[in-house]
Amino acid sequence: MKIYTLLELKDKLKDDLDLHDETFIRDPELTAYLNEAIDSAEAEIMGLYEDYFLTKANLSLVSGTDSYDMPADMYANKIRGIIYANGSTIFPIKRVRFMDKFEKIADLTQYPPTTEYVYYFNNSAVDGRQIVLIPPARETNATYVTVWYIRNATRLEVDADECDIPEFYSYVLQFAKVRCYEKEGHPNAPLALQMLEGLKRQMVETLSDMIPDGDDTVEMDLSHYMEMA
Repeated sequence: MKIYTLLELKDKLKDDLDLHDETFIRDPELTAYLNEAIDSAEAEIMGLYEDYFLTKANLSLVSGTDSYDMPADMYANKIRGIIYANGSTIFPIKRVRFMDKFEKIADLTQYPPTTEYVYYFNNSAVDGRQIVLIPPARETNATYVTVWYIRNATRLEVDADECDIPEFYSYVLQFAKVRCYEKEGHPNAPLALQMLEGLKRQMVETLSDMIPDGDDTVEMDLSHYMEMA
């Protein structure tokens, strides 16, 4: 499937709307309309099949350091999982959660796990969004820890930037066309909006059918009973 650049998307809009010699709608506005369209498509995707944007990145451990910046393109702190893998030593780094998590953080900080790690989120006004490990890293390594997370759709800034939702280019382009028609007060605006709604329905249907895995059961948390045993 072809991946289109910002330049190609703008040229397509200019071809379809006969804008090549037009000065009423300039390139910065086309870029803004396309990014607005990507925002709209992203919202639909996140609501129906957010794993469309599932990706991974390594956490570069530094011995003695506990706080690490989250990936810059992470969407709303959505981490699917964090895995430690060093040869045959493989385990999930679990998040500290539940109602008494602050007590647990204090307890784990005082008496940290001896062989594994746990983590929690910290959103500092100074340091930004960070993953905090308990205990601080025991080693310096750039590949042992992998963060699986949901990323943002790529916003387009320069002509070489690529739009990374290729299945829904038609929706993105039609959304931008509607904005162009609305600015011009063009009589085709109502029809273009109707076509956009049709493409939106198609997008929703496509997302609804994407890779159902049946993994929709929430397991009961039995840790309390295990701790009391």
